Amino acid sequence: AVKEMVQSHIEAEQQEKAIEDFRRESMILSSLDHPSIPTIYDYFYDETEGRFYLVMKYIAGGDLAGRIRSAPEGRIEERTVAEWAYQVVDVLDYLHNLPTKIVYRDLKPSNIMIDGNTGKVMLIDFGIARSINQQEKGVTAVGTMGYAPPELFSGNVEPRSDIYSLGSTMFHLLTGADPQSNPLLIFDFQKNPRPRQITSQLTDQMERILMRAVEYNADARFDSAAEMRDALAQHLQNLRNGQVSYGVTEVPQAVGLSHQSVFCGFCGQRIVATDMFCAFCGSRQPMAQHGVHVEAYRGGADTTAKLLLLGTDSLDSPAYTIEKMESLVGRRDPMSNIFPEVDLSKYDPQTKISRRHAKIWRDGPNFLVEDLGSSNGTIILSGATDTQKLQPHQPHRLNHGDKLRMGDMTLHFVVN
Repeated sequence: AVKEMVQSHIEAEQQEKAIEDFRRESMILSSLDHPSIPTIYDYFYDETEGRFYLVMKYIAGGDLAGRIRSAPEGRIEERTVAEWAYQVVDVLDYLHNLPTKIVYRDLKPSNIMIDGNTGKVMLIDFGIARSINQQEKGVTAVGTMGYAPPELFSGNVEPRSDIYSLGSTMFHLLTGADPQSNPLLIFDFQKNPRPRQITSQLTDQMERILMRAVEYNADARFDSAAEMRDALAQHLQNLRNGQVSYGVTEVPQAVGLSHQSVFCGFCGQRIVATDMFCAFCGSRQPMAQHGVHVEAYRGGADTTAKLLLLGTDSLDSPAYTIEKMESLVGRRDPMSNIFPEVDLSKYDPQTKISRRHAKIWRDGPNFLVEDLGSSNGTIILSGATDTQKLQPHQPHRLNHGDKLRMGDMTLHFVVN
């Protein structure tokens, strides 16, 4: 494969420096020796064309950005991502420990390829086509918003910057949520969903790895690529042995309502359950307005419920277990960072279900449902003849056997 240095974006006064950097980086890259870095054969300057070229081994295969786009649900299963990440972090450890350290600076799905012949991860595009002055502030040419760590935009580059970018890449692969859609806040887990709130199939252990890798403060991340590699190696072994957990967290016996966190039904931002108004969009909150008291999970609570999807032609029509304090019913939209617990996207080809259609939550041993201002509304069928269309943002108690009509779908509510 031949890579050409395009200079059209370089100012005249910076061209000499860009050429110098190209030569220097080409020499460094040509000296690299790692199975996940393409072999560099040559680099040269074509006087006739006035351009620089780099000749490297051709990699037959696709990048991880393409893998995400073609994945059935827009995300990739955990073990596969963990195996890819282990290979990537091994490359980072190699680069960070060279006599002249190399910080990759632009790790993202489109720069990671899977060799079609060997199945191995290959790290491509070391950014040699452009030069960057590390003393400049707010530089973005060596990073991509959403994947680049905060310190990169103040001109501070260090090995742990690559750890953040790898964590961000893993987050995208595992959840389907593109960090570029909310680049400044997506990893503020006080305001945005944690990885397992987006994809409940993730293990607790993987969630902890992700959240540590994307810490805002570099000192709170893994100390080195080697440490993260060891964590991934241990996690892969635990996955193979079945020594992992899913949603097993320590929860107080009772959490006061004043400390309970919920999501605003209008804008989706996280707020306190007792807030009368949302601090983000200003809308009045029905839970506080109507005095609906919500208790947190209690250890060993035995009241659970399910929503059974009726009347589909699919052989794998699901039963959605209502296991969280609050469950959103709607359609998945990664671009808007919407990942409902009851995701009806697969069964709603005409999109009659709103993305944030309704929510179901617990009130002690009881369950309540609330339409969130959906386009086509929510209808409750109780018994054979009793039909009621819910008023938006008005909580309604659900009884065992009730049916919820949303768009063209009917969901049967069953208390276990």
